[in-house]
Amino acid sequence: MSALTPEEFVIALYRCCLGREPEPDGLAAWSRQISLHGDPTAVLAGIMASEEYRFKATAADQGIEARCAAIANEARRALGRPLRIVDIGAQLLGPGSNPYDPLASYPPVDIIGFDPLEKRLAERAEVEAQQGVTLLPYAIGDGERHTLYINNDDATSSLYPLNATFNASFNHLCELRTVDVQTVVTKRLDDVLPPGPVDFLKLDVQGAELMVVKSAQRTLEKTAIVHCEVEFASIYRGQPLYPEIQQFLNLCGFELIDLLIPGRYHYVAQDGGEAQDRLLWADAVFFRVTDDPDTLRAQSLIAAAVYRKPTLASHLLRSLAD
Repeated sequence: MSALTPEEFVIALYRCCLGREPEPDGLAAWSRQISLHGDPTAVLAGIMASEEYRFKATAADQGIEARCAAIANEARRALGRPLRIVDIGAQLLGPGSNPYDPLASYPPVDIIGFDPLEKRLAERAEVEAQQGVTLLPYAIGDGERHTLYINNDDATSSLYPLNATFNASFNHLCELRTVDVQTVVTKRLDDVLPPGPVDFLKLDVQGAELMVVKSAQRTLEKTAIVHCEVEFASIYRGQPLYPEIQQFLNLCGFELIDLLIPGRYHYVAQDGGEAQDRLLWADAVFFRVTDDPDTLRAQSLIAAAVYRKPTLASHLLRSLAD
């Protein structure tokens, strides 16, 4: 297959980015620039900087928002009960830091949160000061005794020790240090969670996610969505990595929907340059495969309100009629 001519390349970009044919003057000008400078990326940059492109992108975003809001409202009415969120690793990391925050627009919402650092739970309780939130100072795990490694960035504290040798190569991670250790007796989620469905199970426990879910199989049977931080390399020594977590959740009847908020780091280099050269962690989103109407309604609401996935949300609602 021969390479595109400058004119063909410009036409293809206009169709892809703007959904129309180029005007004659624009076609001639951009084609001439490619011919003179040999840089077709300048055409793409110019189109994306145009007011027309920005307007189309804004209109598309607004269209998705409107579709998601309509589906979420329909699912909220059909659900007919409070949404129930279980938050493992519940300390507040700043305004809007909880992935389920958009669900506050679809009340009532009940939240049960667990975190072993009582001070952080107290800070969250003071900030939120709302009904429907229960925060408990438990380290959720396998019910056994473990060491809690508390780090200088306490959001990175874990039941696993830092992998200092690996972390030394990356920005931010190279600065992490363990400043205290505590012995904690973990609790199994199955043993401490009150009865009832779980619509949104959020896990952010710095490498111990697989430990939590393996000791929460009764809970998983009534869980609609698992939102789980996963690592692709050993930031903590001995921690399970993403493939093990996906394999286990697949066996429990969940399927991967997306990987979100990727954590990319740069290698610490002598030139001090910054980049996003290595993916080390992300948030993995799993939906339970089910034909249960109540679960499908909750999944549809969350797919629309939290993840802005209108076709998924609509598909889940349509499944109720099949």
